[in-house]
Amino acid sequence: MIILLDENIPMAEHYFSEFVQSGVDGKAQGELRFKAGREICAEDVTDVDALIVRSVSQVNEALLANSPVRFVGSCTIGMDHIDTEYLDKRGIAYANAPACNANSVVEYVFAALSHLGCDWQGKRLGIIGMGNVGSALYRRASELGVECCGFDPLIEQDRYPVLCSLDEVLSCDIVSMHAPLSHSGPAPSYQMIGEAEIAQLRSGSVLLNCGRGDCLDNRALLDRLKSKADLFTVLDVWQDEPNIHADLLPFVNIATPHIAGYSYDGKVKGTQMIAGSLAEHLGQTLTAGKSIVEQVQAISDVKGATAFEALQQLIPHCYDIKADDSRLRAAMKENPNGFAREFDRLRKHYPKRREFFHFRLANDVLLPEKEKQRLEHSLAALGFSQ
Repeated sequence: MIILLDENIPMAEHYFSEFVQSGVDGKAQGELRFKAGREICAEDVTDVDALIVRSVSQVNEALLANSPVRFVGSCTIGMDHIDTEYLDKRGIAYANAPACNANSVVEYVFAALSHLGCDWQGKRLGIIGMGNVGSALYRRASELGVECCGFDPLIEQDRYPVLCSLDEVLSCDIVSMHAPLSHSGPAPSYQMIGEAEIAQLRSGSVLLNCGRGDCLDNRALLDRLKSKADLFTVLDVWQDEPNIHADLLPFVNIATPHIAGYSYDGKVKGTQMIAGSLAEHLGQTLTAGKSIVEQVQAISDVKGATAFEALQQLIPHCYDIKADDSRLRAAMKENPNGFAREFDRLRKHYPKRREFFHFRLANDVLLPEKEKQRLEHSLAALGFSQ
């Protein structure tokens, strides 16, 4: 079996080598091939049986028309880069990895709020898109005592009583976007947050987009920020990636190169899920075991007058979101004409980021009893080890 994989899929050899079996002469009956995801083209798949990609690869008729590919796997939560209608017509099996990086994105949101100094206690959070990531954010925020509401036109309200109108979500203190991208269907999400919706955002509110860049009109956002810089903005996804709107970057409080879901744990989980789907497609059982050694790092010398201040000190030890922001801005400054390549380079060479459960607070923080209780509850709700 010949498998072509995006070269940035972690632990790919660990999980996919078993599909390249050894023959009686000891030689492999197949091959694992690797290539940069954006560069995969029709010539690369003329003899390939399975194609394993990420969201940067467009999988459609132009790519697969003359290919024997029988299985397409995306090690990501989304499917908007895959023409499933075409695959269905061709009888090509496909799978994605829903929720594999949901925890990573949720932690990104709270890291961003922490860095902005936005204490979520007493705030109202509006979530756009209540799929795997949005619902995970809702559960985590609710555990932290945050009042939440969500908008998702594709979900029946009786399934999710928290659902409300888009207008109500846009009136919240914090608005976090996690909608998938669609250009057609009952509720197209392309530029669903445009000039009119951006105008509804309250002065002083926080807007985050960790879903798909084309769901937010970047030009309309820039116009709002230029006319009155009264929003806190966090953008991890951008229109026209990797050719992002460079003129918007200076106005954004936190800017990162589509890495919210890039925790090492989440990426490896996606690899494992797709390897399992391929095994199921072949009528096999995946034998590759868990590959990550679970280690907990103790963080000490955390101080603060409140629980939130303690979290502001603790979270950057686990995930320093400002470092991601700084790397993106430095790349833009150093190589403005080749920024698209720099954007992809930052993603390709992204540091190994572990999720909160790999860390624990090792020291007692001197706090009033009420704040101490809040800190203990917040640590548990955010997923830190005890």
